[in-house]
Order: sequence, then C-alpha cells, then structure tokens
Amino acid sequence: MSTSRNFRGFRWCGVAAFTTLIPGALALNPVQLAPSDYVRKNFTIEDGLPNSFGDAIVQSQNGYLWVGTDGGLARFDGRHFTLVRFRGENSREVPVYSLTSASNGDLWVGTDFGLEYVPKAAVAHFDRTLVKLYHPGAGLSDQIMCLHLSREGGLWVGTNRGLYLLDHGNFVTVIAQEMISRIEEASNGHLLIITSEGFAEWDGSRLLRHPEVALQLGVRKNQIFHVFEDHAGVTWFCTAAGVARRVNGSLQRLSPYDRSLSNPAYRAYEDVHRNVWITTQKGLFQVAGAHLEPFDPALLARAIYCDRDGDLWIGTRDTGLARFRRRIIRMYTKADGLPNDNVETILSGHDGTLWVGNNCGGLSRFDGQRFTTYREKDGLSNSCVWSLAEDRNHDIWVGTWGGGLYRFSRGHFTQYSIPQGLPSDVVVSVISAQDGSLWIATGGGLVHMQSGHLRNYTMADGLSSDRIKSVYQDHKGGIWAVTSNTGIDRLAGDRFVPVPAPADVSDVPYNSLREDSLGNLYALSSTSGISRIANNRIFNIRQTMEVSGMVEGPQHDLWFSGRQGISRISAESLERAQGDSDSPLDYTSFSPDDGLNSRECSVGQPNIAIMPDGKLWTATRTGMAMLDLNRQPRLYHKSPVFVEEVEVGRSRQTPKSRLVLRPGAYHVVLHFTAVELASPENIRLQYRLDGVDPDWLDADATRTAIYTDIPVGTHAFHVRSSNGDGIWDRAGISYEITQEPYFYATGWFRLIAVIAFVLTLTGWYRLRLRQIHAQMNARLDERVFERTRIARDLHDTLLQSFQGLMLRLQVVDDLLPPGKAKDELELTLELGDGAIAEGRSTVHDLRSSTTTTNELTEAVKVVGDELASKGAAAFRLVVEGQPWDLHPIIRDELFRIAREALRNAFGHARAQQIEAEITYAERLLRLRIRDDGAGIAPAVLEQGRSGHYGLAGMRERATQIGAKLNIWSRLGAGTEIDLSVASSLAYRRPPGRSRLRLFRKQTG
Repeated sequence: MSTSRNFRGFRWCGVAAFTTLIPGALALNPVQLAPSDYVRKNFTIEDGLPNSFGDAIVQSQNGYLWVGTDGGLARFDGRHFTLVRFRGENSREVPVYSLTSASNGDLWVGTDFGLEYVPKAAVAHFDRTLVKLYHPGAGLSDQIMCLHLSREGGLWVGTNRGLYLLDHGNFVTVIAQEMISRIEEASNGHLLIITSEGFAEWDGSRLLRHPEVALQLGVRKNQIFHVFEDHAGVTWFCTAAGVARRVNGSLQRLSPYDRSLSNPAYRAYEDVHRNVWITTQKGLFQVAGAHLEPFDPALLARAIYCDRDGDLWIGTRDTGLARFRRRIIRMYTKADGLPNDNVETILSGHDGTLWVGNNCGGLSRFDGQRFTTYREKDGLSNSCVWSLAEDRNHDIWVGTWGGGLYRFSRGHFTQYSIPQGLPSDVVVSVISAQDGSLWIATGGGLVHMQSGHLRNYTMADGLSSDRIKSVYQDHKGGIWAVTSNTGIDRLAGDRFVPVPAPADVSDVPYNSLREDSLGNLYALSSTSGISRIANNRIFNIRQTMEVSGMVEGPQHDLWFSGRQGISRISAESLERAQGDSDSPLDYTSFSPDDGLNSRECSVGQPNIAIMPDGKLWTATRTGMAMLDLNRQPRLYHKSPVFVEEVEVGRSRQTPKSRLVLRPGAYHVVLHFTAVELASPENIRLQYRLDGVDPDWLDADATRTAIYTDIPVGTHAFHVRSSNGDGIWDRAGISYEITQEPYFYATGWFRLIAVIAFVLTLTGWYRLRLRQIHAQMNARLDERVFERTRIARDLHDTLLQSFQGLMLRLQVVDDLLPPGKAKDELELTLELGDGAIAEGRSTVHDLRSSTTTTNELTEAVKVVGDELASKGAAAFRLVVEGQPWDLHPIIRDELFRIAREALRNAFGHARAQQIEAEITYAERLLRLRIRDDGAGIAPAVLEQGRSGHYGLAGMRERATQIGAKLNIWSRLGAGTEIDLSVASSLAYRRPPGRSRLRLFRKQTG
C-alpha cells in the first residue's frame, strides 16, 4: 500500500462523522474573547514552584493540579505548591517532562530518568513507598518525552529513543531509535505521532508514515511539531512555518503562515470552550477565523492545559506558571470615560440609566455605551458626590461633601445648602420616601424635606447624635437613622427612639440599613458584619464580614459590598446562620482573581445596584465594577478535603489511615487542605478535635491545627470546607487520632491494680480476722482457765467451809430440844443445803457447759418451753441453716443472753407470742428474740431500769465475745433483740468454700 494512499485514509477517518457540519473553519470556532476578557495570575518560585520551567500540567481525579518542571514535580491545591519527592529529602529531583492521569485516579509521571507510577492511594497522600519506577530502556530510551493513555486504556510512552507500549508491566517496543515528541489520538482510535523522522500514524497494528504531509505543508518532514484532531474532526498541524488545518478534506493555512520559518508553531490545544490555542516562538495565540490572533506575545509556553473548571494553565519557558481565568467582573475606569477612578455612589434610574457619583469628579450618566459627566461648568458647584436618590418625579438628588444637596431636573441643578435651611453642607445619604418627601442625612442632623419645607431633627428630638450616617425607610413606611456614635434610631411619632444593641456587642459603627423582599431589615457594619433588626432589637448574624451596602438579586440572593469586596449570600443561609451559630455561612466572595482592581468598595450611598438587564454595578476605590448576573458561573461540586501531612514533634510523616501517638505528651501539627483551582480565594476551612475543641475553629492561612496535649483515647479530627462558590460541605472528613496511655494509665493495668488492691485488702482482712480469732481464743482460754481456777477455789475453800459449818450446825440441831429455836435452825440448815447445792451447780457451770449437749438450739428451746409451760405466752423457735459446732464460751454467753431475754419477755412483756430465731449462716451466727408485748420505754432501753442489770448484762456479754447486739422496741409494738457473731469467732471450724468446692460449683 502506498504512503499517499495510507494518508488519504487518515484524512477521511476523522471527517466521515462530520459531513453534516457547516463547511469552513469559521463555523467551527467559538466566540472570540480578547485578552482583556481573562484574568491572569502568575505563580513562580516564590509561590512554591520548584522551577520556573513548566514542562507538563495535568489535573488528577481528586482535583489536584500537577506541574512538571525542570526541578521536579509539584502538586497544587489552589493555594499552595507541594514538592513531590521521588528521591528523598536531600536528593535533587529529576526533571519531569510529561504527565497523564488515568480514569481510575492513578498518575503517570514521565521523568528524565524513567517512568514513575503513582497509584491513587498515593495521589491524595503522597507516599514514596507506594510509587513504582519503570525503565523502558537504557540511556536516552529512559528519558520520557510524552505520555498518552488511549481510550482503550493502553499507556503509550514516547522517549528520546523510541515509542513503547506498557503491557501488563512490560514494555513493548513499537518504534526504535527515534525521538518521540508528541502522541495524540484521533477519533478513529489511530495514534498521531511526531517522531524525529516526521509525522506517523499507528492504526493499531502498523506504523504508517506520512512524508507527503510535510510536502503539502511546505516544510521538511522533521519540521512538523504537533498534529491533533479537535472535537469537530478538524486536524491541526503545527509546523515550522505556522499553523494549518484540514477541514472536510481541504487543507487551510492560517495567517500568518511564513515559509521563512520566522514564527514556528509548536503546539495546538483545544480548551473546554472549544477555543484553539497555539504556542509559538513569538508567544501565545488564539485561532480567530482563518488567522492567528496574538493573545500574549511575551508568553513563551512549554505546556498548556485546561482544567475541569475551564481555567487555562500555561507552563512557561522561564517565568513559571500562568493561569488564565475568564473575567467575571468588568471594571470601568477613567480610561472608559469616567472622570476618575474613585467612584463613591451609583444609582439605577427608572429608565435603565446608570447614575454614577464620583468623589471630586461630578455626576456621570451611563447609557450602556458611553459616560456623560456633569461638573461645575454644568451647575454642579460641588463635584464631590457621596449620595444619590431618584424621586417619584424622576428627578435625581445629589448629596455632596461640602456643597449640600442638589436636584438635577431637565438638565439643570438646583442647590439646597445651609442658606436654604440645611444644618450642614455634608450630605451622605438621601432617600425618596413613599409619600414623595425626602429624608436627608447630614453632618448636623436629619432633615425631612416636604413640599419645599425643611424640618430638622437633632438630639433634642431623640437622635443619638446630630451626625447622621444613613437614613432608610422600610416597606411599612418606618423611618430609621444611623448615627455616628454607633446608634440606630427609629422614628416613633415625631421623636426618635434608640434601638437596643445586642448585649454581647457594643459600640458597633453601623454604615447603613437595607431590607430584602421578605421584609427582613439588616444593619450593615464595616467592623461587625451583618445584623438583623427584629422586634425593635438588633441581632448579630455574622461578625466576620465587613459590609456597607446591600441589594437583592433577581434570584433573591443578597449582594453585599464592603471592604472585602463583593459577596453573594442567600437569604436562607442568613436565616440558618441566625438560628444556628454553629452553622457556617454560605457566601461567595469576588476578588481581584475575578477581575476586581481592588477589593475595597466605596462607602457612598447607595454603592451597589442591579440594573433591569441583570447587571450588578458596584462602586469601588479603583473604578466601577460590573458583574453580569445572567452569566455568573456556579460551582456545584464539593472541594476535596485532605489531611496532607502530620508533624509529631520534629518528625514529619505522611498521614496513614489514622494517627497513633505513643505514650507521652507531643506537639502535634496537622496540615490539611481543600483542593479548589477555580476559586481558591473562596475556600474557608473549619476544624474540630472531639474531646478537645468544644466548637468549630476557623482555619487560618496556614491551614494547620496545633495540639500540645491530646487526651488519652481515640478522637476524631474533623475538617470541613466550603467550595469555590462558598457552599459548605457540612459533613467534611474525619481523621482518627489515638493517644496511647502510659502502662499505668491503661485499663488492664487499672484492672490489675484493683484486683491487687482487693486481694491485698482481702488478705489483710483475713489476717485481721485470724488475729482477732486468735486473740479471742486466747481470751476465751484465759477465761476458761480463770473459771476453772475459781471453781476449784470455790470447791476447795468456800464450799468446804460451808460444808463444815453445816455439819457443826447439824450437831447443834441434834443437841437442841424441840421448839422454836430448833425449827428455825432446821430451816436455816435447809437454806444452807440449797446454797451449797447452788454453789456446787455454779462450780459445775464454771468447769463445763451450761447445757447437757453442745446444741444451742436445744438449750434455747428447753428454756423457752419451760417458761411457756407456765401459760404466760406461746413460744416458737425457728432455726435456719445447718447447726454448727460452737465454741463453748461463745455458746454459753449466747445462751445466757438468750435466757435473760426470754425471762424478761415472759416475765415483763405481757406478750401473747414470743419467738426465737437462730440462723447458722456462712459468715455469721445470728440470734433473734422478738415478742409482741408492751415494749420497753425509750429511757429504760437506753439506760436500763434502776436496780436491774439485765440489759446491761446482755450488752456486756455481747461485747466480751465480739458480738453485735441491737435492741429495738416501741411501746405497744413489742421488742426485738438481734445478736450476731462472726462465723470465725462463733464456730469451732468456720465454714469456708474450698477451692475444690468452688471448682465443683463452676463445673456443676
């Protein structure tokens, strides 16, 4: 197949689908924009670029702009450049000549020393360990000149010595030993390749060279620098002679096309607006019809790229990076016919005429084409215009600084000043009231002009000050005045009354008052922002904005002017911000990046107006700004938010899925950002760390959050951002931070400490119980020994003496004759025998148990039944638990206490029922005796009955054996005695749960 035949096939491949298009190149070009329709911003090394030579530009899926330079690769978020280091902190980065972003978010970087693959995970948070380096070949074959991702997903790599296709991690050589400078893809999938041997085409299986194209263009084969096909199927050729294009099979050379090669064209680029740009040796050009229109002759472009928002980015030869954004705001200055650039006030007339007041420049009238200015020569004796108003007769009222008030009617000016009754010649605000009268704010008071008569209001009429800054009439006809001493006054009847200021805000210098279509009245301040007046009170909505003027747009957006420029806020957003102080305010700001010469707006009244054609006009210190609301771009996307870097102490690290801090106190710096290329000046960021920050904090220009003492635990670090249109993503992102505790502050350590404490306390308690038990046993043993000694002494001394005495008395009895003396002696002998018997019983009790068995239960039952047998009351014994073998002394003392209690109950309580309850528990032995008798008087219960020692004896016995005795009684409600003894004291072998028993319990 011949070469010419091959190229004829190429020529038609991109044209067949467009045969219905209007013939000729002019129909393919969009509306031409002049350089003045763009706002240019330059970025250099001072802004963070690693080098002034920009060789490649691409925008990744997550919104970042990547710029390849001779000094390495930089990532740009709209405000800051970050150098991407492939070789470490101290190594010099290699030049980057080409970039391409894959649809899955991966990034391919062509360098002077191989191909770098940056996976999506490392694009957002760059991590050098995730990057993979490919080498297509050795030497110059490793110098990547261009990259192209085909629609089929293949990566084509053009190097200084060949063309390669990356296939499953391996390079397949397509062209060897030729430099590949450009690769483009036609609509039919063919690749359009520029090699050192000329223009060639890859049809998917073969390489087709086209030397005839160079002949047709009048250049040598190696003087074709770029070939690409635009959206309409037109093929463009950039050559050493200039630019040519093929449309519907016809080859057209665009003027100037110089065969002397004085202005070679290197690259053609089609932006999202269908404009075609040409980079040449003599600067940047636009295609305009059949010729090239100079755009910036001084801009020597090496790379050109249009981002998703339509902004054009140019990498230059030695001046860094340039961004061209379509101008949103058009400035009108002295060069356009204004008397000067210091515009103070503007007014939209009833007929669509724009009236402009200039500071010391007079009054100008703009009919949409030209300005007509009226000054001293026209009857305006003072040209320092500060305020404007139009009455219902369509006369224009002009307030001046020093000349009073002028009425402009039918081409003539009429002056009203101090001689005519004004209190001052400084007029800063004028309004035409609903009844046709005028209200005039002056430096000496507020003036009401009606039918030619003037009524002056001063402090004597209730005004906060005689120096009035603004006057306003609301939709209900109410008159409001703003004074210089931060006051707002309302006319009530024929006097003014002050409007209370908010308690948390004082001395606010308000500028003016404005009202929206819903009847909301706003107070505007250059220092305290926007406030709302409702129910005769002032409520601050937003203090961070500095505003002086307001107007409502056709979509009910509120437009503000002030020191920070022009801003747009929806009424709904203001309403939401007033109801929720934690809710950020959605608003869009316009700045020099949008076309303003200066952010600062003037303070004349009014200083902002919307014309019937939908154009917004604002007075600024550097001219008059116009914004066409019908063509205002809106951004609906969210600006991606990232935590870019984390500093812990002096260590910088790439953020992982979460940050874990080892035990200790650290100085932590979190670097975060929101990616926004279109309007980065509108990006506002807030952050909050749960558990540390009670409220959302506004991020400053550094976009960092600093924490020095993060509490132990896991905390969520939240970041939220507005987008380029000022709309907030209130959800934002969350980044987890965990501060690990010292080992002694961990939960497991605290648990072990608690267990150890409990075990120690238990051990100490058991030890104490053993000590008390041993002490008690020792005391009991001492008492047993003492009782035995006493019993022995009683038996061996007293009882023996009594027995001897009784024998002698018996002898005496035998000697006495019957009679009264003998009878008395025998009675005495009987009593003596009883005393000896009782003494023997006592000795027996001292030597052994009181009961015949070791059962306390049986002994109590015997006593109770014996007492109950006399018929005084019924007795009942309740036993709970398995009876245990008791310590003899404890058992005896318990029995004596029980016996005393039962005797008292049966003898004195006059009870019907008497009950004894004995509980053998694991931890204690409990004895309760209760009756339903007459009860014990509180005094007797507390101190005992005189001459009786029953209660005192029971308490003493209980104390001696380590028991706890409680007596409850109430007159007429009976008595209950509660006696408890610890099991370790009461039982001979205290019950306990052996390890084997516990094990059986768990396994059973």
